[in-house]
Amino acid sequence: MLDLMVTPADFVALVNELGRKRRIIGPVARGDRYFYEEVGDAARLELGFSYAVYGPKSFLFPAVETLFRFEADNGSFTAEPVYDDRPAAFVGVHPCDLHAIRLLDRVFAQDRRDEHYLRRRGATMIIGIDCARPCNEGVFCADMKCHQADEGFDVMLLPLSDGDGNRRWGLKFGSAAGREWLTYSRRCTAPTAADERAAETFLRAKAAAFPRALTTRVERLPELLERSYDSLLWEATARRCYSCGSCNLTCPTCYCFDMSDSLDLSLTSGVRQRLWDGCQLPGFALVAGNHNFRPRAAQRLRHRIFRKAKWIRERTGVAGCVGCGRCDRACTAKISAVEIYNQLAELD
Repeated sequence: MLDLMVTPADFVALVNELGRKRRIIGPVARGDRYFYEEVGDAARLELGFSYAVYGPKSFLFPAVETLFRFEADNGSFTAEPVYDDRPAAFVGVHPCDLHAIRLLDRVFAQDRRDEHYLRRRGATMIIGIDCARPCNEGVFCADMKCHQADEGFDVMLLPLSDGDGNRRWGLKFGSAAGREWLTYSRRCTAPTAADERAAETFLRAKAAAFPRALTTRVERLPELLERSYDSLLWEATARRCYSCGSCNLTCPTCYCFDMSDSLDLSLTSGVRQRLWDGCQLPGFALVAGNHNFRPRAAQRLRHRIFRKAKWIRERTGVAGCVGCGRCDRACTAKISAVEIYNQLAELD
């Protein structure tokens, strides 16, 4: 089960060595909350963190990103793409966010390949960290089958301890890059039989620690939604919605964007940027002629829930909602995705 073992102190040293070649990005404490940030010293990483307000998505798919620069001169026009493919390493990514990144990988590689995302993703190593227990009340990652990950990482950390209570990281390789990084390091040791037993104990305890919040099976959600398109539930729930887009902003699987061209004062050169957009914003479905395809909050709420629990999975084969609960925590109106799922099941 385990490939290697390492002490927390040695792991920090290994990450700092990795930082000579890659940007190190991981959870950092800001007051009583955690955010993914680039760090110069791995000792700043809070690997025992509960959850990050935002996932690491913004480092793969930035909120504002320049796609290309363009210039017009004497009747000619040139455009030069802008790529950011600096080597990076995410350190401390929970399983739910690993599943979210897996979805983004699928989306940006389907149909027309998004080279800006894929180049950045190809230059990024991911070091996951397994969760011993739910990170917060209201999470339903186990219901969505996203509380554990068997792929999508280069190295996975298991928080273990020996018989004397000393903390150690159990390491599992998920790629050749992860194996190459650590296999020959003198800081790592081979797992013992006791280490393997500790890992088995950890996984058994984890399986028992995650409660179920969903009253139906996740596989039933698409059919429940199919039958609930005209349900009065959407209007009743959306009466509380402020259409602020906080759910979109914090969701690790939202990937909608808008485009904006900015020109200099001479009107001869500029940049094209893409910016995050959100389906809960009133102007999201507004088109030329001032027609809005979803003018009511109820329509926008229904659209978001259908995408997360039905349409994205049908299109990609991957969960569109990973059960992290960020949207519920961010919602100023206290609208809960899992409560909507449960109400649909009750009304069915």
